[in-house]
Amino acid sequence: MSEAPAGGPSQPALARAALRALGRLRRAVRPRLLTATGLPAMLAVSGALPLVIGQSATRSAPSAVLCTGWARCNALGYDSYGYGSHDGAMYWRMFAGDNCTNYVAYVESKVYHVATPRFLLGDGGQWAYIARAHGVVVNHTPAVGAVAEWNGGTFGIGGAGHVGVVEEVGPRDRYIVISQQNMSGERNGYEWTLIRAGFPSGEWQEWPSNFIHFAIPRHADIAYYNARSRSFGLRYSLTSGPVNATIRAGKAGIIPLVGNWSGRGTDNVGYYNPKYGTFRLLGVRRTGRHRNVVFRFGPPHMIPLIGDWTGIGRDGVGYYNPRTGTFSLRESLTTGPPSVKFRFGPPHMDPLAGDWNGGRREGVGYYDPRTGIFRLRNKLSAGPLYRSFRFGPRHMMPLTGNWVGGRRDGVGYYNRWTGTFYLRSRLSNGPATYVIRFGPRRAIPRAGDWSGA
Repeated sequence: MSEAPAGGPSQPALARAALRALGRLRRAVRPRLLTATGLPAMLAVSGALPLVIGQSATRSAPSAVLCTGWARCNALGYDSYGYGSHDGAMYWRMFAGDNCTNYVAYVESKVYHVATPRFLLGDGGQWAYIARAHGVVVNHTPAVGAVAEWNGGTFGIGGAGHVGVVEEVGPRDRYIVISQQNMSGERNGYEWTLIRAGFPSGEWQEWPSNFIHFAIPRHADIAYYNARSRSFGLRYSLTSGPVNATIRAGKAGIIPLVGNWSGRGTDNVGYYNPKYGTFRLLGVRRTGRHRNVVFRFGPPHMIPLIGDWTGIGRDGVGYYNPRTGTFSLRESLTTGPPSVKFRFGPPHMDPLAGDWNGGRREGVGYYDPRTGIFRLRNKLSAGPLYRSFRFGPRHMMPLTGNWVGGRRDGVGYYNRWTGTFYLRSRLSNGPATYVIRFGPRRAIPRAGDWSGA
């Protein structure tokens, strides 16, 4: 069976004119609405994360446009992912230009690293049927990074149907935020829109007909901890844009933590209290009243470290003594002696942990703030270096993560004066693979796999 390249919701000239007229009417009568971020539904349901601070606009309308146009959305913090510079190319064999399907294919492939399907997807309204027929998960559950799909004939959409990208999911699926191309009356037809659940068919813009979950390779995304508000802000892609989820945790003076405590593939948060040398880790257990754990490990005023020290797929804890340059690591999330203890490098470095060689078990390293040099070792012992290289200027805040999928971690740094992340997938000198402005200045950077893709 052959499929024509997809044409978006408004291929016919009459449908395109009608939709753009409707878009202008919507903007003329709709006031501006402000919304806060919420936790993606799959995490809220799993109980893996604590209280989420989220609000949706209270006005009783099915949808609210948050921004229109590439430049305007970028200026307001809603990333267009650079599609305006790449819309002349075809992605997943879709028609190029002001086209919903080509935009979604671009975001799925360039932002979420989804492999190009071996089959043609057709018009937007055909995506769900064709994807399901080829084994892709299609359901009615939204998730960040999924494709929102409207069947042909949906109110205001037209016979060809439509697709967009899910950017945010509200608590208990009460709303979603999507980005979409070829929908508004703007010159480039681009917008971010908040859509509320529970409105009947025939209301503009109604809830999607389906959500298509293409396989997203596992990788780390970014986050920050705001000590003033005592909250984590999570971003579900390595791009600039709004927070996808907000988690309140911690107290004054704590050090924020991120790790896969439960072994389920999704990272969670916690914190270390240097005053007492205690770890508090959230969502360690799936169910029950005591899903979080609190324990003391090591003396006070250490620098905490998180990593999978044995390769079992679950992170343990550790600490670095800045006065001696000693690493003390423990796989069990309990009070007790270190499983491994060794000295690596000089004192007063910034300790690191990561899977440098793809061996599943993580190694250690350190960043020298005086030189901007990363020095890494892939064994949990004293000994020679595995890699040594300079990346970025001095006196940055280092971080590590699997930025591009696969099995090896890369490194990065955060410029606290600009609130910008610089991430490099290779363990060598060279330019950043990603440069991302995200969150407020002077935050504490973190990275993790928030979706367990």
